[in-house]
Amino acid sequence: MLSARSSKCKAFTLVELLVVIAIIGVLVSLILPAVQKVREAANRMSCSNNLKQMGLALHLYHDSYQKFPYGANDDYRDSNGNCYSSVPWGVFILPYIEQSNLYAQFSVPFTTGVITGTFNNPPNNTNVATPSLNPGAAAVKTYMCPSSPSQGQVYQDTWDNNGNAYGPYIGNSSWTVSASDYIAISGVTGGFVGTYLPGVSINSNGVLNDNYQVKIADITDGTSNTWLVGECAGAPNVYVTGPLLMAMPPYNPAATGYYISGNAWADETNGDQWLAGTDFDGGLATNGCTPGNPCPGSPLTGGPCIINCVNIQGFFSFHPGGANFLYCDGHVQFVTKTIDPKTAILLVAYSDYQIIPEY
Repeated sequence: MLSARSSKCKAFTLVELLVVIAIIGVLVSLILPAVQKVREAANRMSCSNNLKQMGLALHLYHDSYQKFPYGANDDYRDSNGNCYSSVPWGVFILPYIEQSNLYAQFSVPFTTGVITGTFNNPPNNTNVATPSLNPGAAAVKTYMCPSSPSQGQVYQDTWDNNGNAYGPYIGNSSWTVSASDYIAISGVTGGFVGTYLPGVSINSNGVLNDNYQVKIADITDGTSNTWLVGECAGAPNVYVTGPLLMAMPPYNPAATGYYISGNAWADETNGDQWLAGTDFDGGLATNGCTPGNPCPGSPLTGGPCIINCVNIQGFFSFHPGGANFLYCDGHVQFVTKTIDPKTAILLVAYSDYQIIPEY
């Protein structure tokens, strides 16, 4: 005979369910930082590999021409005083990073006295965002760090006669380019050298400068002691010690010194980046402005910070604590943001005959 006793379904009470959810939440909060650290470690390694590819490409270029490419050649003026500038180093190494088809779309090389290869003239730049019409608008994976928000973003930039901007040059006054997270190390400004290396006279050019092409034999400080390419991520937006300062361009250089130029792989001024230094807040306090608001003056205060303070004429990464650098011997090293400015100067200048301190 069946029992008359009624049966009930077993189930979690509300309290038990809340306890389980709380436990899951705690476990996720414990695991998430570890997952983020692993992801960032992988991104940093990928970023380092990008720089190693560039290093190999630059050495293959050197093998072919017995010298490194110009950062960009902007020394030519015609009889009317018009200034011309070539496509930058990022274009010239395209064949060595498996981008020969893209390289073929450019008009190169630029030769002083022969007006070819000027970076902001067609076909090098037609100021449209279509890569088939404008090769400078093509996103190149090797020039993109996975930690950066840029990811090859295509944007428009403009020459301006204001002192906060570069140029002007013959050709289109505006051009459209794909962002890069890496810049040539062209040199150090005289004011920066005078402040942090007083009384010492050095050749302040970097290897990828806009004045002349450098041979390995010229690097008397040693290829393992000299920077070649560094991270400068986040373009076309401006970043200052982490927070986004401004929206994407076009900017008005007359209204602010926070003006991105050269942070694209096919932009001439990528090869005309001279280290100037800023304050640790990126110049915000100096200029009396706050994130999101226009700032008078310039972030280039000549201060001691060169890494992760502002992504204008300095180095900036989205890796915690520092940035990756390619050295002239081809090795890549992560350099902390606390590096002494004197040491940075000596790592840029390739024939200063000075002893580099530990860093």
